[in-house]
Amino acid sequence: MSRRKGKQIIQFSNRTHPRLGVISMIMGAAALILLSVLCLISGASKGQSGAWIGIAGFWLLVLSIVGFVFSIKSYRLDDIYMVTPTLGSVFNGIVLVVMMLLYVEGTL
Repeated sequence: MSRRKGKQIIQFSNRTHPRLGVISMIMGAAALILLSVLCLISGASKGQSGAWIGIAGFWLLVLSIVGFVFSIKSYRLDDIYMVTPTLGSVFNGIVLVVMMLLYVEGTL
């Protein structure tokens, strides 16, 4: 809404938040939070927390890949707000990079 010479000008838009973008953002935020929790648990047990941490980490990797694909698909839609796909890409990208670094470090 902007003002011009004492009159209000109201502009309406047909833009919406894409459903895949919102899902991607939620998946990325959940993956980021769960990755932090898994790192805290693993650190508290000094790396001796068991195989379930690795299995949960693998599923977090799958979750972030799916979320990243959803965000890329939502970029192709017309007349959308770009906030949710962008946040979904950033959140899922951070989780992907951290997980890849952890897996490479674990193989060395």
